[in-house]
Amino acid sequence: KEYWNVIHKYRGLQGGFIWEMWDHGLDQTLPDGTKRSAYGGNYGEKKHDGNFVCDGMFYPDRTPKPAMAEFKYLAAPVFITRKGGKTSAKFEIFNKFFFKDLSGYKLRYEVTVNGAIVHRGNLKLSAVKPRKSAIITVPAKELTGKLLGERFITFHLEEKNGHEVAWEQFALASKALLKPKPAKAKRDVVSANGDLLIPELKVAPKLTLWRAPTDNDAIGAVGHFWKAWGLRELKQGVAQVSKSGTKTKVSKLWVTPSGATVKHLQEIEPFENGFRVTETVALPKELDDVARIGINFELNKDLDQYTYFGVGPHESMPDRAIGRVGKYSSTVEKQLTDYIKPQECGGRVGIRWFELRNNQNRGVRIELDKPRMVTVLPVTSAALADATHNVYVKRSGTTVVTIDAAHRGVGTASCGPDTLDSYKIRPGVHKFTWSISQV
Repeated sequence: KEYWNVIHKYRGLQGGFIWEMWDHGLDQTLPDGTKRSAYGGNYGEKKHDGNFVCDGMFYPDRTPKPAMAEFKYLAAPVFITRKGGKTSAKFEIFNKFFFKDLSGYKLRYEVTVNGAIVHRGNLKLSAVKPRKSAIITVPAKELTGKLLGERFITFHLEEKNGHEVAWEQFALASKALLKPKPAKAKRDVVSANGDLLIPELKVAPKLTLWRAPTDNDAIGAVGHFWKAWGLRELKQGVAQVSKSGTKTKVSKLWVTPSGATVKHLQEIEPFENGFRVTETVALPKELDDVARIGINFELNKDLDQYTYFGVGPHESMPDRAIGRVGKYSSTVEKQLTDYIKPQECGGRVGIRWFELRNNQNRGVRIELDKPRMVTVLPVTSAALADATHNVYVKRSGTTVVTIDAAHRGVGTASCGPDTLDSYKIRPGVHKFTWSISQV
């Protein structure tokens, strides 16, 4: 999006071209009956570009990848901007076309609170001339209200047949939600060795600084650094547990094969029906530009119904984060993005809270201190990294959860510049808080 920001800003710039539009994987059936999309080297050829022929915006069958949803936003025929503050009812629509007016489109809006629609309506859209603007006004009473939570307005520009060609979303004035009450009595929240006692837990929470390398990670230099540091093989030393009243502190040291030491402090405070965890991670200077700083754990696979309030509905990354804040529900299995060459996938940025439930509608709810990236998958990052093709990715038999304090951008280092510095993770202290409760 940064490229398009400057293209629209300066008259002397123009662009750009998508390289490339779709994956050139070929249908291949192996002697054992396995069917896969083949890429370079899969036919025994010596000279090839590996899976670098599968780097498009569409899969070989022309199904769009998540990145296409972001490009749709960037290629929209209009800009919609706010005129005034979070309570203003006036917005401006600019026609980006050079030769076509907007008479062939209609405009509607939705106002949501915590992802639930509370108001909706249609707006009169004039035949805005090419490269011209018009003011649109929303009924002011619909932009504020007494309901607690985050409030947004989303505009949808549609063709007369209802096909959406553009959208824009703005945060409105919101009212803070009530916080849970702290527990009055002492309660065990960690095991003897310092592991969090999470409901439905299968694999205990651990610090993670690594992700399954993306194509850009693997071809660019950063993936080689992660391998040399041994981020995938992060090991925990002895944990020290101390208690004061109802609060518990767990101090851990994590060590990489390269000898780097990461200090990790967890402060756990129980509240009604759950507990809150404040994570403090001190990243040493020798680990400059890691993949992520997060906490990873695995829950019972029966918790396969996933609902979240954040940016969606498609997969996103910190530097590919265009989407609409809303409440989305799906299955854990459907969070897995089916890249032909498996790599880190399925994450969502801007998540405020999420729930994982079973078919009896029971499970856990996790809330975050501020919008953060969360990944929920039926596979581990290691399984993604170890598979050569999507058909070989091994399911973990669990629901794998990763909550990130920070996550590195994806960039364009396969054949272009790396991600911007603002999307890289630097050494220093990183702190984040999350809470979990049973629902």
